[in-house]
Amino acid sequence: MNRIFPTSSGTNVSGNWKTKAKQHIKTGKKFINKKVIPVAAKNYKSYVAPTVGLFKGAANIATGVGKLALRNPGIAIGSSLIWGAKNAKKAKANKWFNSPMTGQKLKHNGRWI
Repeated sequence: MNRIFPTSSGTNVSGNWKTKAKQHIKTGKKFINKKVIPVAAKNYKSYVAPTVGLFKGAANIATGVGKLALRNPGIAIGSSLIWGAKNAKKAKANKWFNSPMTGQKLKHNGRWI
């Protein structure tokens, strides 16, 4: 006897296998419809659907950016140059903060206090 087929009683002695098979199919369908499908639907709704939506949105954005870059190569090159210049400017501005002189004061032509 198992969970899916509660009427299962070992081997089929009577030889009436078609009736037993139909009975097992009926109980299996009930089990699937009452227990398996609701749990699977709840898990899909909670975990799979948001992730699929997130990846579809990201893929659409990436596809749109790629198509724009292919249609207008000047815009793509210009935006990459602007982005690189902005990062270079940030790196130059942060160079002083990463130096050993950070927080120190200098006097007498650059000697340490």
